[in-house]
Amino acid sequence: MSKLVFLLFSQFLLIILELAMGNCGWTLPWALLGAIYISLAFGRNWGIAAALLAGMVPAVLYGGGWNLLKIIIYPLLTGFVCWWIEHHNEDINIRFWTPGAWAGAISAIPALANLLFRWSESGIYPTELHWVLLKMLWTAAVSAPLFVLITFTGEAAAEFLGLPRFLTRKGGEQR
Repeated sequence: MSKLVFLLFSQFLLIILELAMGNCGWTLPWALLGAIYISLAFGRNWGIAAALLAGMVPAVLYGGGWNLLKIIIYPLLTGFVCWWIEHHNEDINIRFWTPGAWAGAISAIPALANLLFRWSESGIYPTELHWVLLKMLWTAAVSAPLFVLITFTGEAAAEFLGLPRFLTRKGGEQR
């Protein structure tokens, strides 16, 4: 199984899960978390491609100018996380939750930007701002352990399929 097939299949499943849970009111960045894992396992370019896919699907399906921010923000976060891991030699363990928290907080930026723009245009304080900030905090808190879960699941799937893994990517040795 090639990297491209794994990327497309895993992103397809995570986007479907994200859209289904989002329709139930649980907005979690499943596809962005998967893109971050792909960037850690396969490299920055693969992760940015997955992040572009994860950002384009909601922008196309939901429309609106603020959802276009996801096309810009998701690849930037994925590239930053990949750079951070390469320069700080992080290991996968239960404490490896910070990229998930960043992804959760950043995924709420389009909704926050929309409210702040409406506030600056009308001058009327939007009462939904507190709910968006609370949802941003909730999404960050829930996305952190979800990233650990996606990382362990991705490592198991990559090992089973014989694909590069995050544990062995740098230097070809187990970290």
